[in-house]
Amino acid sequence: MLFNSVEDAYMTLANYVQAFIGVRQWSEAGCHMRILGQMARGSQWLTYNNIREEHGGFESNQNIMWDGLDAALFLRDNLLTATGDRIWGLVFTLYPDGKFKIEYDYNKPEEYEESEDTITLEDAMKGLLDSGIGKE
Repeated sequence: MLFNSVEDAYMTLANYVQAFIGVRQWSEAGCHMRILGQMARGSQWLTYNNIREEHGGFESNQNIMWDGLDAALFLRDNLLTATGDRIWGLVFTLYPDGKFKIEYDYNKPEEYEESEDTITLEDAMKGLLDSGIGKE
């Protein structure tokens, strides 16, 4: 997905979180994006009645998952260009009134290695088979 502005990326993160929420009740929801070299990994949550839920969601739009990860990469690149500082993660928290909070993590993970951005042929083939591609 192409982004024209930081605001576009924020809106995409909000859509990502809303897709995770789906039709469930919530009082706060968000995502944590871990941003590596050429990829990002996301986890998400919602809270309602002080109970945190981290499973489910994305039933109506699985494509938004990829858009959310792309938004995190865009924000990383944008901040690096604008400030010279690279982020390694972010936490985006959304509230029912539409307000949000975003926190950036500038600390490189100690365990990070460039190899985390590569995928083996075996992993790629397993992913294709798990998705149904290549099955008859």
